[in-house]
Amino acid sequence: MYYHRFSSRIGTIVLTGDNQGLRTLQIENNTKEINIPDSFINNSIYFTDAEKQLTEYISGKREIFNLKLNPEGTDFQKRIWNELIKIPYGQLRSYKDIALSTGNDKASRAVGMANNKNPIPIIIPCHRVIGANGKLTGYAYGLPIKERLINQEIIVNMFNTLTNYYGKLEWWPAKTDFEMMVGAILTQNTTWKNVEKALLNFKQDITPNLITDMPVDNLAQLIKPSGYYNQKAINLKELAKWFNKYKCDVTNTYSIDGKTLREELLNIKGVGRETADSILVYALNKPSFVIDAYTRRILYRIGINTPADYDKLRELIEDVVPTDVTLYNEYHGLIVEHAKKHCLKTPKCEGCPLSSTCKKRI
Repeated sequence: MYYHRFSSRIGTIVLTGDNQGLRTLQIENNTKEINIPDSFINNSIYFTDAEKQLTEYISGKREIFNLKLNPEGTDFQKRIWNELIKIPYGQLRSYKDIALSTGNDKASRAVGMANNKNPIPIIIPCHRVIGANGKLTGYAYGLPIKERLINQEIIVNMFNTLTNYYGKLEWWPAKTDFEMMVGAILTQNTTWKNVEKALLNFKQDITPNLITDMPVDNLAQLIKPSGYYNQKAINLKELAKWFNKYKCDVTNTYSIDGKTLREELLNIKGVGRETADSILVYALNKPSFVIDAYTRRILYRIGINTPADYDKLRELIEDVVPTDVTLYNEYHGLIVEHAKKHCLKTPKCEGCPLSSTCKKRI
């Protein structure tokens, strides 16, 4: 029998197996002690494909496993585990649902016991089984891990569905990176239509020098359609002052890590977290997911228990979606498009591509 340990986003994973297939999967995350018999041989090469597929899955890049499995269990347990594998990625079932799929609607308790004995979690997705009341139930490696796996699948499945429906979309129309930054300031507490009106008032390219040299009262009048124009004019001057540190060239920011740039942006008067993340991903080419009202609304309606704290929700998404600035750009564009077409404050569910899996929490 062979074994192998490797690090992942959810903790150290320990695999065991032999020539007949993968036997067990365990997670070292302080929920339970893992002991490997002395007779087992450490053989990382044997588990190369399993590690690759698991890493891809946990990073949001894989939905289906293609591995040879050889779990030990009774015939009934193996039957239940086979039913678990049939649950589609991003979807959930109750214990009763699984019992019904075996032809015995009275076997919910037995299904629960077989579920708890699953020796290869994640690959045999027992995390996709929840209580009849919709609440999460016990998981050998803790409910936070179970919730994390469920959130990942729901979020990744949502983005894949929206991509298939709308195609790849890039948001934030702007002629230059600095114009994009200006738009990020102006769009605060208003609609994009009003921002467009304000931008058109400039009648010329919007540059840091233009913002710096223009009297603040004149600038305020130009951006008046965006609302809160006196304060926003001051904020734009502070933004231009910061950009001058980098000689008004975004390429000079590329060598600075995203965390440092985010802190600098948040220190600019009038730049909050949503605005900072918008500038990072759309102008500075740094992966930082934008959390706006649309994002929060859609995630909540499809079944994600969204944290009230901005950064906690941003980190939740960044933890389960591949870290890629182009992908973040596309995904936010999809959220904006879908929120305008279907997921309005009063939703238009007819024809919605997410309708079949959305929890419709209004």
